[in-house]
Amino acid sequence: MQANPGAGARHQLDPETVIAITADSNYSYIYTTKGERLYVSRTLRWHNQRWPAFLRIHKHALVNPDFIQRYSLSNTRNAFGHVIMETNLRLEVSRRRVRLVKTFLENLD
Repeated sequence: MQANPGAGARHQLDPETVIAITADSNYSYIYTTKGERLYVSRTLRWHNQRWPAFLRIHKHALVNPDFIQRYSLSNTRNAFGHVIMETNLRLEVSRRRVRLVKTFLENLD
């Protein structure tokens, strides 16, 4: 029986190559500039503490503001917004974070 070559692999990631991170329970998917989607055994909270320059847009999503291509945020509390990353990855902004995200992105312009 052959062992899984990816099992136990460790990834040394530079935050400048990470586009976004999404949560999957106690694991995370990391989207990179190379088009890779890595599955890691770290929580989104761990990544958020490690890279404070990233923007938490949803309880399930953390994005690198340098790679936001465009965004559409609603002014009403009942509607949701979204951000589109440079790789055309579309991530929802939670209604509770719309105002925070909008203020953050307007200050970048």
